Amino acid sequence: MQFCNLRPCLGFTLIEFITVIAVLLITLGLAVPGFSGLIASNQQTSLINQFATSLAHARFYAVQNSRRVVLCPSTDLESCSGGFDWQQGFISFVDENYNRLRDEQEKLLAVTQINRNEVQVQTSTGRRKIVFYPSGSSPGSNVTIRFCSKVSNIPGKALILSNSGRTRLSKKTAGGDEIACS
Repeated sequence: MQFCNLRPCLGFTLIEFITVIAVLLITLGLAVPGFSGLIASNQQTSLINQFATSLAHARFYAVQNSRRVVLCPSTDLESCSGGFDWQQGFISFVDENYNRLRDEQEKLLAVTQINRNEVQVQTSTGRRKIVFYPSGSSPGSNVTIRFCSKVSNIPGKALILSNSGRTRLSKKTAGGDEIACS
């Protein structure tokens, strides 16, 4: 410590300041990549939870009201888009005439817009729509809904919907294969 005019000088020297800044930059450089992975993983988990909640709500409505309910991907959030890509969002509606298409008079139950470009959402081939019968079942083959993060080190996950209408979370497809993220 140096003395200035019979009192101690307060403050840092330039070398001390540069050393502190260098240590902070190195620590920050190590923490940021891990933090971005954590954010991507949380976004994937949040979207999975949101989708599972929507499935449960549609199934519950079908059983409670003895109606057929359809979930489908939608780009305009009014009608079904007809593809396997649920990336833009999806809708659920009461299918009064059993055509699996939303007509103007059919009640729209929920609209979900997905604003996460970091997570890709796709259903398995053959299941463009998810239909719940009044019994709570979802006829057809099991449907695998893949959630793939665009961050390369985050493994894909899937919600698998069985014919009975129950969902489960898996790191593998219904066939036992790893989740294919492309």
